[in-house]
Amino acid sequence: MFLPYSNDHGAVAPWEYLSAAAGTYQAGQALNVSGGKLAAISAASTAKPAYICMASATVADGDNLPVIRVQNDTIYETTLSAAASSAAVGTKLQIAAGGLQANGAAAGAFEVVYLDGTAVDSIVRGRFV
Repeated sequence: MFLPYSNDHGAVAPWEYLSAAAGTYQAGQALNVSGGKLAAISAASTAKPAYICMASATVADGDNLPVIRVQNDTIYETTLSAAASSAAVGTKLQIAAGGLQANGAAAGAFEVVYLDGTAVDSIVRGRFV
């Protein structure tokens, strides 16, 4: 899960309620917009996601889902889906398929600012650039 950890201004990110494609979503899941609706990231992604889901829910097509907009000034905390033996502060990682973890095996848009280890499921914090 990509959960907001801190930000540069100290304010809580406002929630937005946007239309989603039918599916099951989890709090902390990175989402993009496809066909005018929120959609889960199905494959590993090198791109910055548009939103982070703020509720775990199964929704019908067009139902609203609470999300926060991904901001450059926010640090998010998640875990590694794959070992990242060469990762260090400043390394840019992919978003793993499903949008719930950082993929330590490939480069992407999640810039690391903290690692508690480099093994699978280690905690990593970073910002999307």
